[in-house]
Amino acid sequence: MMDKEEVRFKDISLKLYKPKWDSRLASIIVELEKLRVKRIGGPVPPYIFFQLKEIFQWLESLGSTRIEGNRTTLAEFVERIIEGIPRDTGEERMREIFNIDKAIEFIEKNISAGTKITRAHISEIHKLIVDKLSFPPRGEGSRHPGELRPINVVIKKSSLTPPDSTKVPEYFEELMEFINRTVDPKDDLLVAALAHHRMAWIHPFDNGNGRMVRVFTYALLIKQDFQVKTGRILNPTAIFCMDREKYYGMLSRADTGNEREVLDWCEYVLTGLKGEIEKIDNLLNPKYVTEKVLLPALSFSLDREHITQREYGILQALVRTDEMRLKSADLEKVIGKESPVQRSRIIKRLKDKGMLRPLKEGGRIYTIGFVNNYLLRGIIKVLEENKFVPKSLNER
Repeated sequence: MMDKEEVRFKDISLKLYKPKWDSRLASIIVELEKLRVKRIGGPVPPYIFFQLKEIFQWLESLGSTRIEGNRTTLAEFVERIIEGIPRDTGEERMREIFNIDKAIEFIEKNISAGTKITRAHISEIHKLIVDKLSFPPRGEGSRHPGELRPINVVIKKSSLTPPDSTKVPEYFEELMEFINRTVDPKDDLLVAALAHHRMAWIHPFDNGNGRMVRVFTYALLIKQDFQVKTGRILNPTAIFCMDREKYYGMLSRADTGNEREVLDWCEYVLTGLKGEIEKIDNLLNPKYVTEKVLLPALSFSLDREHITQREYGILQALVRTDEMRLKSADLEKVIGKESPVQRSRIIKRLKDKGMLRPLKEGGRIYTIGFVNNYLLRGIIKVLEENKFVPKSLNER
């Protein structure tokens, strides 16, 4: 007699289902293809862009851990960043977030458009995700980091029973072949959506599978040339953490293996991806960044007395320049009638706070810094108001 778990397991095939040409899913794929080849980069100075990118990388990391039950809110995380918490902290909840941050950095360093993603890539990503975390049930670590699970696992609050551990290597290699084989470029996005579900269905590791599958999706989008390394910001986890219950519900529907349900899953993923890319691409527009992000963030910081009126005037003048930078001599002109000594003190105070960043070590050309100081509160507030940040990141 078969036990309950054996009855519940359903072996489903990995297939590249294709939508009808006149379907909504097909239209979404066409629109995403336009975004993929859209020329980007250039107008927003790199020293501003990469600060914004760092913030969205944090949002990606925090969002993924919160889906798995990490209760750190965005507000709490921001305060810890301002305090200067080290990335190798022993604080479990924060380390879990920073581990994903490190995994994303590994992906961006080692995967480019057209890269063959290998088992070695996946193994290293998993090691980074679970690095120095406590074992379950206390923490989110792994007893077999980087290794395909040698044990059977159960997914909490799910009707899915993952494959037996003896079948995992076979399913995993099939998935690697699926994502790396040559297909019509217009099918790339379907491959990404289907691979996300398949990785979750296989559950290849003893723990960390949810976090793994979401950074895996990030890696696939880089492989498919969504230009992350040349000027685009991506935050695909925002799609899933916007409504965690819907995410799990759509995964469960795809678990049936029914073509209609699987294509519904693809439509859910790609519709969310399209919306996120269209929204975040606004941050490639220098006027938008100045008028909708930086200036409102400075006003917020002034209102909360995080900066003085004098500091506000200096930073406001800086971000209003075409290149969002000023030479020391120009900064002194902005300060006005103070003595040379007093002007130097004001500039030094802003540098010490990290709000003025030299573009070169020891250089005398400065831009605004906002990722590791009190200005970050204002930046996050403005991003929330402009719907760049899922509300769920601050829910208990």
